Amino acid sequence: MKIKSLLVCGSMAVLGAAFTSCSKDIAFDSEGATQRLYAEYEANFVKKYGAIDPNQTWDFASMRPVRTLPSTNALTRAEGDNIQIKLEEQGTITINSDIIKWMRKYMKAGEDHSQMGAPFASVLSRNSFIIAPFYQGQASYFWELWVNIGGQEYKIWEKYDKLKYITSDGQSHDLTTSGVPNNAVQVVAPTFKYTATKDASLFFFLKVWKGGDTAHTSDGSGSIKLSSLDNGNMRALEKVPGLPMPAGVPDDYFAYIIGCEDNEDSGSDSDFEDLAFLFFGPPLKEVEEVEVRQTKRYMMEDLGATDDFDFNDVVVDVSNVSKKKITRKENFSTGHMDVFEEDIPNSHYQEAIVRAAGGTLDFTLEIGSTSWNKSDKYSITDMLNTGWHGETIYYTGDESVLARFPITNDDWDPSTNNIKVTVYKKDGNGVSEDVKTIKFPKKGEAPMIIAVEPDVEWMVERNGVPQNWIKQPGEE
Repeated sequence: MKIKSLLVCGSMAVLGAAFTSCSKDIAFDSEGATQRLYAEYEANFVKKYGAIDPNQTWDFASMRPVRTLPSTNALTRAEGDNIQIKLEEQGTITINSDIIKWMRKYMKAGEDHSQMGAPFASVLSRNSFIIAPFYQGQASYFWELWVNIGGQEYKIWEKYDKLKYITSDGQSHDLTTSGVPNNAVQVVAPTFKYTATKDASLFFFLKVWKGGDTAHTSDGSGSIKLSSLDNGNMRALEKVPGLPMPAGVPDDYFAYIIGCEDNEDSGSDSDFEDLAFLFFGPPLKEVEEVEVRQTKRYMMEDLGATDDFDFNDVVVDVSNVSKKKITRKENFSTGHMDVFEEDIPNSHYQEAIVRAAGGTLDFTLEIGSTSWNKSDKYSITDMLNTGWHGETIYYTGDESVLARFPITNDDWDPSTNNIKVTVYKKDGNGVSEDVKTIKFPKKGEAPMIIAVEPDVEWMVERNGVPQNWIKQPGEE
């Protein structure tokens, strides 16, 4: 059975070490008493959730790597996760007459330019960039320029929209079906900026209506897709020595021209001048260190109450942490970026972060040979980060950190979950008594510790875990 964060959100509380939320103040006067308490807990668990499948395991964490990019403080995950996209219109940029002259000289309409430059296939969205459609040749079809980022499609621009040309007499004109006129000395082009949030592949494509301008429909029906990946309808034109940058582009930015073809038929003229856009942005960091974390979140109950299954008595995130060196090399002619990764020697360590402690008994959390006591830093009666009395729960970030400490000798074993919590009271002299120890459950046992993904949110007081976390006998 797989657990999704969606199920857990606001649903399955910390199955971990702080143990006495809503404690009944039961005395643990012997090993037999502890066993009786567990038997009562198990009976109440089965009463609430039904019989437990004997093969039910309580480790739902995948240990998937999560990267922190120091330059952006952005989290990156394997491609396929939802990508946050910020693609917005920024204003305009003035395209110099020299660039227009170059297009007219080297990209004449009707001539075959399929061998000019190189195919413009895909790039990585790790870097911010700016798009500026600036040139429309003798294109007879209506088209829209789109970008696909990590499988999600975003419209950038459509033919004619917000594109003006300045003629030699100083007049400003809207672009027409005739394209950029011969007496144009400048083009004022709209710009669209993409702000990078994570590594993901992207490519550009045209939606083309072959019936001409009048065939364009708002719902996209009747269009075909000419993808820079599949159809090869875009080419990155070679830089020409001395070609000036458009106004407003810093000297150290990468910048190149992409020429587009609006027809993939065998009779296409392949002139790649139907649309041209500038693609530019800040230089990439060629070498960068990233931190990689693989984390399990342990949620625990402390037997303070045998009918309480909110699993927020102790919540602790335990991680394997390492560093990688990322080297990026970009081919500015094609837009391709090659990425090389290598582990940084001796960078590995293990770390624990306690994020919630809802019990009112003192406890010692043990992870491998490393231990942490609640009473070393907090009052044992404090309910910490569990939403008690309607307080805000912080599930991630610095505000949720109750304690952070390294794991000695890196001896946490995520495959065996060698984690436990010992709960106890103290007598009037401060001497520990009535000790009970809770370990990670075996298959089919009623759990008091559970391992989940690090983005799973724990429960508020007395809210039990979701029913669909519990596998019934015979259930697949």
